[in-house]
Amino acid sequence: MSANKKLVALAALTVVSGLAHAESQLKVYGYLEAALGSFKPVGEQSITKVQSGDMMTSFIGFAGTEDLGGGLKAEFALESFIGNDTGANITNQAGQFWSRTSWVGLSGGFGRLALGQYDTPLFTAGYTYNPFGSSMTYSPTMRHFYNLGSTASSKLTNLSQADTGWVNSVTYETPVVAGFSGIVQFSPKESANAQNSNSYTVGGSYNGGPLSLMAVYVDAGTSPKIGSAAVSPYPTEFRAANFNASYDFGVLKAFGQYTRFKYYDNAPLSVGNLAGVTKANVWQVGVSVPVTASGTVLASYGAAKYKAVGDDTSDKILSLGYDHALSKRTSLYAAFTSEKLSDFKGGRALGLGVKHNF
Repeated sequence: MSANKKLVALAALTVVSGLAHAESQLKVYGYLEAALGSFKPVGEQSITKVQSGDMMTSFIGFAGTEDLGGGLKAEFALESFIGNDTGANITNQAGQFWSRTSWVGLSGGFGRLALGQYDTPLFTAGYTYNPFGSSMTYSPTMRHFYNLGSTASSKLTNLSQADTGWVNSVTYETPVVAGFSGIVQFSPKESANAQNSNSYTVGGSYNGGPLSLMAVYVDAGTSPKIGSAAVSPYPTEFRAANFNASYDFGVLKAFGQYTRFKYYDNAPLSVGNLAGVTKANVWQVGVSVPVTASGTVLASYGAAKYKAVGDDTSDKILSLGYDHALSKRTSLYAAFTSEKLSDFKGGRALGLGVKHNF
């Protein structure tokens, strides 16, 4: 082949490669965190340990898009939780490797339609409107919704009775119009058993300047176990109404949340030390205060009141923290939480950690 032909072939390959890159993109991303701390679940002994995921669970993800033309795109995401203190994979309640998310869908001017495991609106609202985000250790809201993380106790219960993302779901997100957007999610029971039922949720949000609002309604059913899962992804029928607000004053950002859970009369919640829970009210107020160009103080107080058969129980959590950015992707943090559950000695957690996004 002559030199000119080689140059033409090389130019053609370069153009094709560029077009392929423009039409289809794949990215690898994630988050890693580890901390040294002292942790004492409610009613249990204190222990000192190095662990992962106190401020947010570590994960690795793969996502891609393909431009289909006319504003239409194909999208997917696969994410798996990691316990990077030991190198372990952390499965979801369905016992799957892609424990954080696994979906494929289409997006365009109509919004996004996704099928698979997708974050629930309740989880999205929960982490968006509290200063500690999705922390299962320091966020009162996340602790009350999910009772996961290092301070989890058998004395408490998982109010949401499901993971942060619904498996086997169909999710539709509307485009944003004048600051308003909506989301609808459906997960079929995938069973002929009359004891199982479908799950539905709908949410709406508004973002305009410093003000942000979101409301979510959940009607969750039951579903059978999946594969080798120890429990069903959705073991108890319940309804939930959730309301959230935040306002950025510049010198600080204020957060507020209220959620009411109601369990079906034929399926009262019975997990851990709380038997026959029929209702639960959860609320949280918090602030994030930038004190330097790199440092932010976090504070949050939340409570849950459980109405159980023959008895009521309350759980109160106060959390304080400081986050210091070393770069756009890396930061150090210190955080403390104190928890008091009715009739039990209090629990607490104190940790010093490092976070890194990639």
